[in-house]
Amino acid sequence: MSIIACSTSVRCGSGFEEALASISSAGFRFVDILAIDGWVHVPTSELITEHSLAQQINRTKQLLVQYNLQPVATNSGVSPQLHDRSAEAITCRKAETAGLMQWMKALNINIAAIQPRQPDRSRPWEEVLGDCIASLREQLEIAKAEGIQMALEFHVNSPFETMEQCLHLMELMPEMPIVYDPTHFVMQGVPLEETFVFLDRAVHVHLRDAANDQMQVRFGAGAVDFERILIELKRRGYQGGFSIEYLQTDQFDVMEDAVQLYARIKEAFPAVTM
Repeated sequence: MSIIACSTSVRCGSGFEEALASISSAGFRFVDILAIDGWVHVPTSELITEHSLAQQINRTKQLLVQYNLQPVATNSGVSPQLHDRSAEAITCRKAETAGLMQWMKALNINIAAIQPRQPDRSRPWEEVLGDCIASLREQLEIAKAEGIQMALEFHVNSPFETMEQCLHLMELMPEMPIVYDPTHFVMQGVPLEETFVFLDRAVHVHLRDAANDQMQVRFGAGAVDFERILIELKRRGYQGGFSIEYLQTDQFDVMEDAVQLYARIKEAFPAVTM
């Protein structure tokens, strides 16, 4: 049985409580919480000190109980850029990652996606890559010590954007698990089948519909062939979970699309109760 969660990204323009309330009202029981510093919904910079960490843990627990939701994953981004190897950034990244692990353990969350943040276009990419790998290995080491899995999500407007960049990273970091999200490649015009090279490393899957030059479109209106993806995952014996990751927008009610996508995933992967 697979767990299909709704990401708090569906209300990324709203506060944490409003996001959880909307997800609960739509009938979901499993949630993927955004913990991306400088954005939403749980700032990792507030997980460093014992006092603020306890506050974030207590607040999150209370809201989850209030809205009858169970957290199963988080999409994380600590405040320093992945490619920043200054002493200050290294110290901060380690502290925020350690705090994130404690927050996750308190909530029984065992997998965190790593959002790779922004690129550094002022330097050669190979140089940036080396710095990113050093940072990623530090984060993996901290997570492993706590019995938690971190996995990298390839992302547009990040150091790991193109197929070439992502494949090179995989070659140099065979130990790095992947959160598979085809959106970031489909919107670049990459044929969906080319992204299947990432599936054998996938430990979690993010899904929404997308089209060329559009990170998201209405469910069924884009170029993300969900049937093809789900068949391929089943063929490879995928055992991980799913997070529906539509982004709040004024263009349409993404919650309607999230519910439709849930039903589609459930057809292929019998799910734990929504």
